[in-house]
Amino acid sequence: MDFIKRMKKREFIEMALKTICAILASFLAIILMEGMIYGIQLNALVKNGSSAIYISNADKTEGTIAYCIERGQNENGETQYVVLCYNEGLDSEWSSASDDLKTKEECEALAVREVVFHAPNAFIFSITPVHYVVMVVFVLLVAGFFVYRFIALNKSYKEIEDNFKKTGTIEL
Repeated sequence: MDFIKRMKKREFIEMALKTICAILASFLAIILMEGMIYGIQLNALVKNGSSAIYISNADKTEGTIAYCIERGQNENGETQYVVLCYNEGLDSEWSSASDDLKTKEECEALAVREVVFHAPNAFIFSITPVHYVVMVVFVLLVAGFFVYRFIALNKSYKEIEDNFKKTGTIEL
């Protein structure tokens, strides 16, 4: 009986390690997929944007947040930026004019709520509530599969233990 208990303990530890690895791999897959979605959407907006919508507000509590993303240098050696506009509440929250490159001074002179000199992060740019639901469902499916495997393993060992108690032999 000690042999069965040691074997059961060993298999449960192995299954726990597999579960941890699978859940970590699922998180890694989610991060890579979200990064890919973010890159595709940002690249499409920066390269193919047709018009930028600027909304200004005198007290700067509402309006456009301008994300200035570096796009190289002009013939004078000045760094040029494409402006990605975030207008919360509009039908199209994100807008950009890819052919209208601005210098740092022109970006700072924009009459908007805030000017930021980096790309927006994925949490405000590309991740939507639907993405969160899909992520949770995916991780729950992976975890559910391993819960099923734990239950099946426990049932299998219960049968082995019952068989050993009845016959005195171990049949695997």
